[in-house]
Amino acid sequence: MPLKIKNKQVNAKNKILKEFLRYAIVILAAIISATLIRIFIFEPFIVPTPSMEPNLKVGDKVIINKLAYKFGAVKREDIVAFHSPLEQKELVKRVIAVEGDEITLTSEGEIFISGEKISESYLPVNQNISYVNQTIVVGEGEVFVMGDNRNNSFDSRFFGTIAEDDIFGEFVIIYWPPSRW
Repeated sequence: MPLKIKNKQVNAKNKILKEFLRYAIVILAAIISATLIRIFIFEPFIVPTPSMEPNLKVGDKVIINKLAYKFGAVKREDIVAFHSPLEQKELVKRVIAVEGDEITLTSEGEIFISGEKISESYLPVNQNISYVNQTIVVGEGEVFVMGDNRNNSFDSRFFGTIAEDDIFGEFVIIYWPPSRW
């Protein structure tokens, strides 16, 4: 075989190898990027209980922003994902009161924060709610959370306030099923 033909074959093999390496590097970079984003920034989460219905339904697949509270404070009405203080599971609930707030629940289904009645436009209108009369002062580094489906929610009324350190992210968006976008 003449030297020119052999060099062309070697050059062709080198081109194929280089192209293959380029694709492999791009694929590897994409996998690493996706893994880092999932670990440190956004996490998919499946709503485990009916406590947030009708806003979030059991089985809804949502995105949780894991950086939300690294650079900002937890606010009232945020929907947060956190580690349950009683069980080895993760829950999603709405923040009703934050550090320093005095929350009062009434048997008429009203909530007062530091003496002012709050309006909860996110609750279903036909829900007949009644609470056990109680007043709680939210401690330093803690929040008081409740589900939107108040009659079917195991929340701070039962397990008390939760530490902000137990919150691992803020709800961003429902991504599945598409009909719930």
